[in-house]
Amino acid sequence: MITLFCLPCAGGSASMYFPWQAALQDVAQLQAVELPGRGRRIREPLQQDYVVLLDRLTDELAGTAAPSSGYVLFGHSMGGLLAQGLARSLPQRGWPAPRALMVSACAAPLAREWVTPEDSDAALIAAMRRQGGTREEVFDCPELLELALPVLRADYRVCSSFQMQRPADEMADLLDLPVHVYGGIGDPLGSAALQAWQRETRGVVTLDWFDGGHFYLQGQQDALLARLRRHLQAHANSLSHADHAAALAHA
Repeated sequence: MITLFCLPCAGGSASMYFPWQAALQDVAQLQAVELPGRGRRIREPLQQDYVVLLDRLTDELAGTAAPSSGYVLFGHSMGGLLAQGLARSLPQRGWPAPRALMVSACAAPLAREWVTPEDSDAALIAAMRRQGGTREEVFDCPELLELALPVLRADYRVCSSFQMQRPADEMADLLDLPVHVYGGIGDPLGSAALQAWQRETRGVVTLDWFDGGHFYLQGQQDALLARLRRHLQAHANSLSHADHAAALAHA
């Protein structure tokens, strides 16, 4: 069974994907990736630099055996930025390339605008309200805000530290795999930032829209999971066909 690695959004943790496990269990083995400083890794220091965090995640995954039935990377918002980084870094560490990259509410690297870290509590709270996705009781509870704000602050710094530079031969740096893009119709990111993923890969790019904003996946979870199932099943089937062809070739 194909493995689906899911990376969380800024301020989020692996738990955002726990409800997906049962819904996808017949098409994929879901592995929710936990980042330092939250969830089961809450005692670890938060990372504030994209390259440092990506290197750490690459080391952790590359230190294990690659999934025998192939894998797909999914990330929402900041998680998409990390997922595309892993799609490039893991094959350099001996893993096969992912079967596909799935990004949600994440601008393509070359379409990203420079983001200045919002460090003050007031600015972070305003950003949380603006993007949605945060339960109202969090804003009403100082203890919850005290837990949430440092994580969000560090993650915003991770995002703002990201810089995508193409080498002289741009084609040599392109991904060579399918990219599935998912977005909310009302997301301020806009359609151009998501359509720009077509410039990141030689593979097929699909773009699916859902009602909602940056956190459309909260209100449209069933619709998103249905689309993920379809894409995952297609890649699992293509892997099975490739294995069968290889077996016949060596028979």
